[in-house]
Amino acid sequence: MLKGFSPKAFKNFALVTLANFLFFCNFSSFFLLPLYIKDLGGTEADIGFIMGTFGITSLGAIPFVAFLVDKYGRRRFLIIGYALMFVTSLSYLFVSDLSPLVYALRLLQGISFAFSFTAAGTFVADYIPPQRRAEGLGIFSAFTIASYAIGPSLGEFLIDLEGFRLFFLSASFFSLVSLVLSLFAKDGTFARSGDRFGLGFFKLIVSRKYLAVLSANVILAGGLGAVLNFVAAYFTSKSLNAYYFFLTYTITVVAVRVIGGRVSDSLGRMTIALPSMIVMSFALGAMALVHSPLTAIGVSFLFSFGYGFLYPTLSALVIDNAQADERGKAMGAFNASYSMGINFLAFPLGVAARDFGYEGMYLSAAALVFAGFLLLVITRPGRHS
Repeated sequence: MLKGFSPKAFKNFALVTLANFLFFCNFSSFFLLPLYIKDLGGTEADIGFIMGTFGITSLGAIPFVAFLVDKYGRRRFLIIGYALMFVTSLSYLFVSDLSPLVYALRLLQGISFAFSFTAAGTFVADYIPPQRRAEGLGIFSAFTIASYAIGPSLGEFLIDLEGFRLFFLSASFFSLVSLVLSLFAKDGTFARSGDRFGLGFFKLIVSRKYLAVLSANVILAGGLGAVLNFVAAYFTSKSLNAYYFFLTYTITVVAVRVIGGRVSDSLGRMTIALPSMIVMSFALGAMALVHSPLTAIGVSFLFSFGYGFLYPTLSALVIDNAQADERGKAMGAFNASYSMGINFLAFPLGVAARDFGYEGMYLSAAALVFAGFLLLVITRPGRHS
Protein backbone atom coordinates (compact mmCIF):
# COMPACT_ATOMS: atom_id res chain seq x y z
CA MET A 1 0.00 0.00 0.00
CA LEU A 2 1.28 3.50 -0.84
CA LYS A 3 2.28 5.59 2.14
CA GLY A 4 -0.43 7.95 3.36
CA PHE A 5 -3.35 6.07 1.75
CA SER A 6 -6.16 4.63 3.85
CA PRO A 7 -7.27 1.10 2.84
CA LYS A 8 -10.41 2.53 1.19
CA ALA A 9 -8.45 5.19 -0.68
CA PHE A 10 -5.84 2.70 -1.89
CA LYS A 11 -8.51 0.24 -3.07
CA ASN A 12 -10.31 2.85 -5.15
CA PHE A 13 -7.09 4.39 -6.44
CA ALA A 14 -5.84 0.95 -7.52
CA LEU A 15 -9.18 -0.03 -9.12
CA VAL A 16 -9.39 3.07 -11.31
CA THR A 17 -5.65 3.10 -12.12
CA LEU A 18 -6.00 -0.48 -13.38
CA ALA A 19 -9.24 0.33 -15.22
CA ASN A 20 -7.57 3.33 -16.85
CA PHE A 21 -4.58 1.17 -17.85
CA LEU A 22 -6.89 -1.30 -19.60
CA PHE A 23 -8.85 1.53 -21.21
CA PHE A 24 -5.60 2.87 -22.65
CA CYS A 25 -4.72 -0.61 -23.93
CA ASN A 26 -7.91 -0.21 -26.00
CA PHE A 27 -7.10 3.40 -26.90
CA SER A 28 -3.52 2.64 -28.00
CA SER A 29 -4.68 -0.39 -30.00
CA PHE A 30 -6.42 2.06 -32.32
CA PHE A 31 -3.07 3.54 -33.32
CA LEU A 32 -3.34 0.65 -35.81
CA LEU A 33 -6.68 1.84 -37.23
CA PRO A 34 -4.89 3.38 -40.26
CA LEU A 35 -4.01 -0.18 -41.31
CA TYR A 36 -7.73 -1.03 -41.44
CA ILE A 37 -8.52 2.19 -43.30
CA LYS A 38 -5.89 1.27 -45.92
CA ASP A 39 -7.29 -2.27 -46.04
CA LEU A 40 -10.70 -0.76 -46.90
CA GLY A 41 -9.13 1.17 -49.76
CA GLY A 42 -8.62 4.47 -47.97
CA THR A 43 -5.96 7.04 -48.80
CA GLU A 44 -3.60 8.98 -46.56
CA ALA A 45 -6.13 11.82 -46.65
CA ASP A 46 -8.86 9.45 -45.39
CA ILE A 47 -6.55 8.37 -42.57
CA GLY A 48 -5.91 11.98 -41.61
CA PHE A 49 -9.59 12.95 -41.56
CA ILE A 50 -10.75 9.85 -39.68
CA MET A 51 -7.99 9.92 -37.08
CA GLY A 52 -8.31 13.70 -36.67
CA THR A 53 -12.00 13.39 -35.85
CA PHE A 54 -11.03 11.81 -32.53
CA GLY A 55 -8.91 14.75 -31.36
CA ILE A 56 -11.44 17.38 -32.36
CA THR A 57 -14.38 15.75 -30.59
CA SER A 58 -12.44 14.78 -27.45
CA LEU A 59 -11.12 18.31 -27.06
CA GLY A 60 -14.54 19.81 -27.72
CA ALA A 61 -16.24 17.55 -25.17
CA ILE A 62 -13.82 18.17 -22.29
CA PRO A 63 -15.39 21.44 -20.99
CA PHE A 64 -18.84 19.82 -20.85
CA VAL A 65 -17.49 16.65 -19.19
CA ALA A 66 -15.49 18.67 -16.64
CA PHE A 67 -18.66 20.56 -15.69
CA LEU A 68 -20.60 17.31 -15.23
CA VAL A 69 -17.83 15.64 -13.21
CA ASP A 70 -17.65 18.55 -10.76
CA LYS A 71 -21.41 18.81 -10.41
CA TYR A 72 -22.55 15.18 -10.30
CA GLY A 73 -19.52 13.08 -9.34
CA ARG A 74 -16.85 11.05 -11.11
CA ARG A 75 -17.89 7.38 -11.16
CA ARG A 76 -21.04 7.61 -13.30
CA PHE A 77 -19.18 9.41 -16.09
CA LEU A 78 -16.30 6.98 -15.85
CA ILE A 79 -18.80 4.18 -16.45
CA ILE A 80 -20.37 6.06 -19.38
CA GLY A 81 -16.94 6.59 -20.98
CA TYR A 82 -15.86 2.96 -20.64
CA ALA A 83 -19.23 1.66 -21.86
CA LEU A 84 -19.15 3.95 -24.88
CA MET A 85 -15.63 2.88 -25.80
CA PHE A 86 -16.61 -0.79 -25.49
CA VAL A 87 -19.65 -0.39 -27.75
CA THR A 88 -17.87 1.70 -30.38
CA SER A 89 -14.81 -0.59 -30.51
CA LEU A 90 -17.05 -3.62 -30.95
CA SER A 91 -19.08 -1.82 -33.62
CA TYR A 92 -16.09 -1.75 -35.98
CA LEU A 93 -16.96 -5.39 -36.64
CA PHE A 94 -19.88 -4.07 -38.71
CA VAL A 95 -17.74 -1.76 -40.85
CA SER A 96 -17.18 -3.09 -44.35
CA ASP A 97 -16.30 0.09 -46.26
CA LEU A 98 -15.38 3.74 -45.70
CA SER A 99 -18.94 4.78 -44.96
CA PRO A 100 -19.97 7.61 -42.59
CA LEU A 101 -20.15 4.92 -39.89
CA VAL A 102 -16.34 4.94 -39.61
CA TYR A 103 -16.32 8.69 -38.96
CA ALA A 104 -19.20 8.39 -36.49
CA LEU A 105 -17.45 5.66 -34.50
CA ARG A 106 -14.22 7.63 -34.33
CA LEU A 107 -16.18 10.71 -33.24
CA LEU A 108 -17.86 8.71 -30.46
CA GLN A 109 -14.50 7.30 -29.38
CA GLY A 110 -13.25 10.87 -28.96
CA ILE A 111 -16.22 11.68 -26.73
CA SER A 112 -15.59 8.46 -24.79
CA PHE A 113 -11.99 9.52 -24.22
CA ALA A 114 -13.10 12.91 -22.86
CA PHE A 115 -15.46 11.21 -20.38
CA SER A 116 -13.08 8.43 -19.34
CA PHE A 117 -9.78 10.26 -18.91
CA THR A 118 -11.22 13.40 -17.29
CA ALA A 119 -13.33 11.38 -14.84
CA ALA A 120 -10.52 8.89 -14.07
CA GLY A 121 -7.91 11.58 -13.43
CA THR A 122 -10.27 13.53 -11.17
CA PHE A 123 -11.37 10.33 -9.38
CA VAL A 124 -7.83 9.33 -8.40
CA ALA A 125 -6.94 12.93 -7.46
CA ASP A 126 -9.79 12.84 -4.92
CA TYR A 127 -8.19 9.87 -3.16
CA ILE A 128 -4.50 10.82 -3.31
CA PRO A 129 -3.28 12.48 -0.09
CA PRO A 130 -2.15 16.07 -0.86
CA GLN A 131 1.37 15.38 0.40
CA ARG A 132 1.61 12.45 -2.07
CA ARG A 133 -0.18 14.10 -4.99
CA ALA A 134 2.59 14.10 -7.61
CA GLU A 135 3.66 10.59 -6.61
CA GLY A 136 0.10 9.25 -6.99
CA LEU A 137 -0.49 11.03 -10.29
CA GLY A 138 2.92 9.84 -11.48
CA ILE A 139 2.02 6.21 -10.80
CA PHE A 140 -1.39 6.70 -12.44
CA SER A 141 0.22 8.15 -15.58
CA ALA A 142 3.01 5.53 -15.58
CA PHE A 143 0.37 2.81 -15.99
CA THR A 144 -1.12 4.87 -18.82
CA ILE A 145 2.20 4.98 -20.68
CA ALA A 146 2.84 1.27 -20.02
CA SER A 147 -0.36 0.43 -21.92
CA TYR A 148 1.25 1.78 -25.10
CA ALA A 149 3.65 -1.15 -25.06
CA ILE A 150 0.76 -3.64 -24.94
CA GLY A 151 -2.13 -2.36 -27.08
CA PRO A 152 -0.36 -1.85 -30.43
CA SER A 153 1.97 -4.86 -30.01
CA LEU A 154 -0.86 -7.26 -29.19
CA GLY A 155 -3.04 -5.70 -31.89
CA GLU A 156 -0.40 -6.16 -34.58
CA PHE A 157 0.10 -9.78 -33.52
CA LEU A 158 -3.65 -10.50 -33.67
CA ILE A 159 -4.04 -8.82 -37.07
CA ASP A 160 -1.22 -10.99 -38.46
CA LEU A 161 -2.72 -14.07 -36.78
CA GLU A 162 -6.44 -13.82 -37.63
CA GLY A 163 -7.13 -10.43 -39.18
CA PHE A 164 -8.99 -7.35 -38.01
CA ARG A 165 -12.01 -9.14 -36.57
CA LEU A 166 -9.97 -10.63 -33.72
CA PHE A 167 -8.21 -7.28 -33.29
CA PHE A 168 -11.47 -5.40 -32.70
CA LEU A 169 -12.71 -8.11 -30.32
CA SER A 170 -9.51 -7.86 -28.32
CA ALA A 171 -9.57 -4.05 -28.19
CA SER A 172 -13.20 -3.98 -27.04
CA PHE A 173 -12.47 -6.61 -24.35
CA PHE A 174 -10.02 -4.21 -22.68
CA SER A 175 -12.76 -1.61 -22.25
CA LEU A 176 -15.25 -4.23 -21.10
CA VAL A 177 -12.93 -5.18 -18.22
CA SER A 178 -12.42 -1.46 -17.46
CA LEU A 179 -16.19 -1.08 -17.28
CA VAL A 180 -16.55 -4.03 -14.89
CA LEU A 181 -13.78 -2.70 -12.61
CA SER A 182 -15.35 0.75 -12.51
CA LEU A 183 -18.59 -0.73 -11.18
CA PHE A 184 -16.75 -1.65 -7.96
CA ALA A 185 -15.25 1.82 -7.47
CA LYS A 186 -16.89 4.40 -5.22
CA ASP A 187 -16.63 8.16 -5.45
CA GLY A 188 -14.48 9.84 -2.84
CA THR A 189 -15.53 12.96 -0.98
CA PHE A 190 -15.88 15.93 -3.31
CA ALA A 191 -17.50 19.36 -3.18
CA ARG A 192 -20.27 19.85 -5.72
CA SER A 193 -19.71 22.75 -8.04
CA GLY A 194 -22.08 25.71 -7.88
CA ASP A 195 -21.43 26.44 -11.56
CA ARG A 196 -24.93 26.40 -13.11
CA PHE A 197 -24.16 26.96 -16.79
CA GLY A 198 -20.77 25.32 -17.33
CA LEU A 199 -18.90 28.60 -17.79
CA GLY A 200 -16.52 27.91 -14.90
CA PHE A 201 -14.19 25.92 -17.15
CA PHE A 202 -13.55 28.87 -19.44
CA LYS A 203 -13.07 31.25 -16.51
CA LEU A 204 -10.61 28.80 -15.00
CA ILE A 205 -8.34 28.44 -18.03
CA VAL A 206 -7.76 32.21 -18.29
CA SER A 207 -7.40 32.83 -14.55
CA ARG A 208 -4.02 34.00 -13.30
CA LYS A 209 -3.33 30.96 -11.13
CA TYR A 210 -3.78 28.50 -14.04
CA LEU A 211 -2.85 30.34 -17.24
CA ALA A 212 0.94 30.02 -16.97
CA VAL A 213 1.03 26.32 -16.03
CA LEU A 214 -1.58 25.40 -18.67
CA SER A 215 0.44 27.33 -21.27
CA ALA A 216 3.56 25.45 -20.16
CA ASN A 217 1.60 22.20 -20.56
CA VAL A 218 0.67 23.12 -24.15
CA ILE A 219 4.37 23.63 -24.82
CA LEU A 220 5.32 20.38 -23.06
CA ALA A 221 2.83 18.47 -25.21
CA GLY A 222 4.08 20.24 -28.34
CA GLY A 223 7.60 19.02 -27.55
CA LEU A 224 6.27 15.50 -27.06
CA GLY A 225 4.36 15.78 -30.34
CA ALA A 226 7.57 16.78 -32.14
CA VAL A 227 8.93 13.40 -31.07
CA LEU A 228 5.91 11.11 -31.43
CA ASN A 229 4.59 12.60 -34.68
CA PHE A 230 7.84 12.97 -36.60
CA VAL A 231 10.58 10.74 -35.20
CA ALA A 232 9.73 7.68 -37.33
CA ALA A 233 9.91 9.68 -40.57
CA TYR A 234 13.04 11.52 -39.38
CA PHE A 235 14.85 8.30 -38.49
CA THR A 236 13.82 6.70 -41.78
CA SER A 237 15.43 9.61 -43.62
CA LYS A 238 18.64 8.77 -41.75
CA SER A 239 18.30 5.00 -42.34
CA LEU A 240 17.72 4.43 -38.63
CA ASN A 241 15.09 2.29 -36.89
CA ALA A 242 12.85 4.17 -34.43
CA TYR A 243 12.27 0.98 -32.40
CA TYR A 244 15.19 1.64 -30.03
CA PHE A 245 14.08 5.22 -29.49
CA PHE A 246 10.52 4.23 -28.54
CA LEU A 247 11.62 1.30 -26.38
CA THR A 248 13.96 3.58 -24.42
CA TYR A 249 11.21 6.20 -24.21
CA THR A 250 8.64 3.79 -22.76
CA ILE A 251 10.96 2.20 -20.18
CA THR A 252 12.40 5.53 -19.03
CA VAL A 253 9.09 7.40 -18.76
CA VAL A 254 7.42 4.60 -16.79
CA ALA A 255 10.37 4.31 -14.39
CA VAL A 256 10.78 8.06 -13.90
CA ARG A 257 7.07 8.70 -13.32
CA VAL A 258 6.97 6.13 -10.55
CA ILE A 259 9.77 7.88 -8.62
CA GLY A 260 9.54 11.40 -10.06
CA GLY A 261 6.28 12.31 -8.40
CA ARG A 262 7.71 11.46 -4.97
CA VAL A 263 10.67 13.76 -5.63
CA SER A 264 8.29 16.55 -6.66
CA ASP A 265 6.27 16.08 -3.48
CA SER A 266 9.45 16.28 -1.40
CA LEU A 267 11.38 19.09 -3.11
CA GLY A 268 8.58 21.25 -4.54
CA ARG A 269 6.98 21.59 -7.95
CA MET A 270 9.14 24.32 -9.45
CA THR A 271 12.35 22.72 -8.18
CA ILE A 272 11.54 19.79 -10.47
CA ALA A 273 9.67 21.55 -13.31
CA LEU A 274 12.39 24.03 -14.28
CA PRO A 275 15.33 21.61 -14.65
CA SER A 276 13.03 19.13 -16.41
CA MET A 277 12.14 21.69 -19.08
CA ILE A 278 15.83 22.47 -19.60
CA VAL A 279 16.58 18.75 -20.08
CA MET A 280 13.68 18.41 -22.54
CA SER A 281 14.81 21.47 -24.49
CA PHE A 282 18.40 20.19 -24.68
CA ALA A 283 17.24 16.73 -25.81
CA LEU A 284 15.04 18.17 -28.57
CA GLY A 285 17.97 20.22 -29.85
CA ALA A 286 20.19 17.14 -29.69
CA MET A 287 17.71 15.30 -31.96
CA ALA A 288 19.24 17.29 -34.82
CA LEU A 289 22.56 15.51 -34.15
CA VAL A 290 21.30 11.90 -34.04
CA HIS A 291 23.29 9.73 -36.45
CA SER A 292 23.40 6.23 -34.95
CA PRO A 293 21.33 3.84 -32.78
CA LEU A 294 23.51 4.71 -29.78
CA THR A 295 22.92 8.46 -30.11
CA ALA A 296 19.20 7.79 -30.65
CA ILE A 297 19.05 5.83 -27.37
CA GLY A 298 20.96 8.56 -25.53
CA VAL A 299 18.74 11.38 -26.79
CA SER A 300 15.61 9.32 -26.09
CA PHE A 301 16.76 8.74 -22.51
CA LEU A 302 17.39 12.46 -21.94
CA PHE A 303 14.06 13.50 -23.44
CA SER A 304 12.12 10.81 -21.55
CA PHE A 305 13.89 11.65 -18.29
CA GLY A 306 12.84 15.31 -18.50
CA TYR A 307 9.33 14.55 -19.74
CA GLY A 308 8.85 11.79 -17.16
CA PHE A 309 9.50 14.23 -14.31
CA LEU A 310 7.64 17.17 -15.83
CA TYR A 311 4.22 15.64 -16.61
CA PRO A 312 3.24 14.51 -13.06
CA THR A 313 4.73 17.70 -11.63
CA LEU A 314 2.61 19.99 -13.82
CA SER A 315 -0.53 17.89 -13.29
CA ALA A 316 0.00 18.01 -9.51
CA LEU A 317 0.59 21.77 -9.71
CA VAL A 318 -2.79 22.21 -11.40
CA ILE A 319 -4.59 20.11 -8.77
CA ASP A 320 -2.69 21.88 -5.95
CA ASN A 321 -4.30 25.14 -7.03
CA ALA A 322 -7.81 23.75 -7.58
CA GLN A 323 -10.61 24.51 -5.15
CA ALA A 324 -12.49 21.45 -3.94
CA ASP A 325 -15.46 22.17 -6.25
CA GLU A 326 -13.38 22.78 -9.41
CA ARG A 327 -11.09 19.73 -9.42
CA GLY A 328 -12.84 18.21 -12.46
CA LYS A 329 -12.54 21.46 -14.40
CA ALA A 330 -8.87 21.74 -13.43
CA MET A 331 -8.13 18.18 -14.59
CA GLY A 332 -10.17 18.77 -17.75
CA ALA A 333 -8.23 21.97 -18.45
CA PHE A 334 -4.95 20.12 -17.99
CA ASN A 335 -6.03 17.37 -20.40
CA ALA A 336 -7.37 19.92 -22.91
CA SER A 337 -4.15 21.95 -22.90
CA TYR A 338 -2.17 18.74 -23.38
CA SER A 339 -4.36 17.73 -26.34
CA MET A 340 -4.00 21.18 -27.89
CA GLY A 341 -0.22 21.00 -27.72
CA ILE A 342 0.22 17.49 -29.06
CA ASN A 343 -2.37 17.86 -31.85
CA PHE A 344 -2.42 21.49 -32.98
CA LEU A 345 1.29 22.33 -32.65
CA ALA A 346 1.92 19.46 -35.07
CA PHE A 347 0.82 21.76 -37.92
CA PRO A 348 3.45 24.52 -37.48
CA LEU A 349 6.09 21.92 -36.62
CA GLY A 350 5.24 20.08 -39.82
CA VAL A 351 5.66 23.31 -41.78
CA ALA A 352 9.04 23.84 -40.09
CA ALA A 353 10.10 20.30 -41.06
CA ARG A 354 9.04 20.94 -44.67
CA ASP A 355 10.81 24.29 -44.96
CA PHE A 356 13.90 23.75 -42.77
CA GLY A 357 14.24 19.97 -42.57
CA TYR A 358 13.70 17.77 -39.55
CA GLU A 359 16.84 19.15 -37.91
CA GLY A 360 15.43 22.68 -38.16
CA MET A 361 12.09 21.51 -36.81
CA TYR A 362 13.69 19.92 -33.75
CA LEU A 363 15.74 23.05 -33.08
CA SER A 364 12.47 25.03 -33.30
CA ALA A 365 10.82 22.64 -30.82
CA ALA A 366 13.81 23.03 -28.48
CA ALA A 367 13.41 26.81 -28.61
CA LEU A 368 9.67 26.43 -27.91
CA VAL A 369 10.27 24.34 -24.79
CA PHE A 370 12.95 26.78 -23.63
CA ALA A 371 10.35 29.55 -23.97
CA GLY A 372 8.14 27.46 -21.67
CA PHE A 373 10.99 27.34 -19.18
CA LEU A 374 11.27 31.15 -19.28
CA LEU A 375 7.51 31.44 -18.80
CA LEU A 376 7.67 29.40 -15.60
CA VAL A 377 10.72 31.32 -14.37
CA ILE A 378 8.92 34.64 -14.84
CA THR A 379 5.51 33.64 -13.46
CA ARG A 380 6.55 31.09 -10.77
CA PRO A 381 3.03 29.61 -10.58
CA GLY A 382 1.65 27.54 -7.71
CA ARG A 383 1.84 27.18 -3.98
CA HIS A 384 4.77 24.76 -4.18
CA SER A 385 7.18 27.09 -5.95
